[in-house]
Amino acid sequence: MTNIKWVNNILLIFIALVALESITYAQCDTEYNKSLSHKIANYNIVVNLDHEAKLASCTQKLRWKNTSPDTLRELRFYMYMNAFKDRKSTYLSNRNSMFRQNLLTRKEEEWGYIKITKAVDIEGNNLVENQKYIQPNDGNAFDQSILLIPLVKPILPNEEIELDMAFDVKLPRTLVRSGYGPRDFFLFVHWFPQVCVYEQNKESKWGWNSHQFMQGTEFFADFGDYNVTINASDHLVIGGSGCRISSGNIPSKTGMQQVRFEAHDLIDFGWVAYPEYETYTSTYNDIDIEILMTPEHCAFADRYLEAVEHSIDYLEKYVGPYPYPKITVVDPPSHTYNSGFMEYPMMITGATVYGMPRNVRTVESLIIHEFTHMYFMATLASNEKEEAWIDEGFVAYYEDRILDHYHGDQSSYFDILGVRSGNGQQSRNEYVGMGNPSLGTIARPGWEFRGGFKPLIYAKTATALKTLERLVGREAMDDMVQTYFEAHKFTHPKEADIRKIFKEVLLRRGNNFDMDKFLDQVLHTTHSIDFRVIDVNQESSTILAERIGDFEIDTEVHIIFSNGSEERVTWDGSDKKFNYTFKPENKVVSVHIDPEQKIYLDLDLNNNSLTLDPNTKPLYKYAAKIGHWLQAVSQWTSFMM
Repeated sequence: MTNIKWVNNILLIFIALVALESITYAQCDTEYNKSLSHKIANYNIVVNLDHEAKLASCTQKLRWKNTSPDTLRELRFYMYMNAFKDRKSTYLSNRNSMFRQNLLTRKEEEWGYIKITKAVDIEGNNLVENQKYIQPNDGNAFDQSILLIPLVKPILPNEEIELDMAFDVKLPRTLVRSGYGPRDFFLFVHWFPQVCVYEQNKESKWGWNSHQFMQGTEFFADFGDYNVTINASDHLVIGGSGCRISSGNIPSKTGMQQVRFEAHDLIDFGWVAYPEYETYTSTYNDIDIEILMTPEHCAFADRYLEAVEHSIDYLEKYVGPYPYPKITVVDPPSHTYNSGFMEYPMMITGATVYGMPRNVRTVESLIIHEFTHMYFMATLASNEKEEAWIDEGFVAYYEDRILDHYHGDQSSYFDILGVRSGNGQQSRNEYVGMGNPSLGTIARPGWEFRGGFKPLIYAKTATALKTLERLVGREAMDDMVQTYFEAHKFTHPKEADIRKIFKEVLLRRGNNFDMDKFLDQVLHTTHSIDFRVIDVNQESSTILAERIGDFEIDTEVHIIFSNGSEERVTWDGSDKKFNYTFKPENKVVSVHIDPEQKIYLDLDLNNNSLTLDPNTKPLYKYAAKIGHWLQAVSQWTSFMM
């Protein structure tokens, strides 16, 4: 009997293995952080991909909770794939071309769309019968990026609704982000009917935050749990947000595979498929790292990995613990480059070109930038449409810090035969090098920008945060950001939340810095600042300097005299002119405004100094600083040529 039992057990195991056929399980821990967010919007999605038709037929079980005090009689959905339906959408706004692609000659099958075919509530009502597209931003009747579905039964406060949905999504040939490319490349992002956010606005009034898909805007959604099952051809290598909990061939369907993902506390879910991907995996600080590299870029896999590891180390130390168990890094193929440069929860897309030398760190800066979004876009999840600076500005600031920390603040971006520049220098140069640094304010919705979006939202914000860091001190800055991150992760913070935390931390630390005045000027005015030494008159024993621009900030003026003595004088930020009289017996050797270069927003650091004795040794350290800045500018311009 024992032998028969043993044989039977072996047969059962063999039968089970045959039935599962190569089912594999990932190491990613799906039990992580299961109750960090309010889990307002939860999705269970099944995808059936027809890779030849570029079409996915999908079902979706949605569970959505009304956390407001209002009784709701409708749901609104982002239908962003319809932005690529034709040239009439608000996103394309009758453009003839975009990203070097001629839209006038685009074939019909190269456009995309999304269409809900079923939305049945728990009582059996098919709600799609009365669905309609709305245009709350611009009234463009041809735009179909926001869908309104009336409800038969209203949703009461704190009540949930469950919908059994079906939808088809046809990918466009990639213009930007989502789409398909040659040789069966597919990137599914912002691809499913996603409930818009019902929230309080800045005036504390409840309502739908449901902006159309427009240029200059990104994304905003509620947190929830995702279970996504993808049925696709088994020649595709598939990666995505969340943890891969199983994958393998489908026994009943020849040539088909099924991949299942699970994720908690995400605001979105994206996935990619491409038969040519080579997969690199690693675990760092208990975080699973999966890198999907195209064959032409496999030499960059170690650079991608190192950039992720540097980001994890630095951000966990200076911002907070990474809240997810995994990150997927996607390298887009060269033929579909516009799918790169982007972030999604637990998944980022990079970009590179063959032969990029190691001492040009565009690869590292991009990967670090996109990974840092996991903290500010994915975890804090502020509204990128209305307040893009809260995400992009902080991300650019930490990108600079991480690159400069690991590769040197004078050489972190590139260092070629002595021609070099730091990443932080590049950010500042992008802002101060604008033709008009007062082009517009930072704190406004992305769709209101008519130029200068990146130099203002990314570079100016990062430079302002660097200025703030130098004014209050690195330790205080880290305290402010760590407190902000811990208090507001998974909550959609707004500008007011940042101000409150920052002021409370400084008050606790006994620092009387005027945070409101500083942020008001940075975010809500077009004020710029440029300190300039005008004259040192030895005969009248006077020093004259001025502040060009309306940005008011206190600074210091460092004066060195011929007898070796020095003096530091505070320049009140409200005064545009600085007039100082010194003792006639003390001849001035040099004057330097803001000697520690705390005011990193200063448009021209070179005119902050004036010396009457260039060979004087005490001036060396200030001249060196100015020289480094001039060198960075000249090197940057020569490199870009």
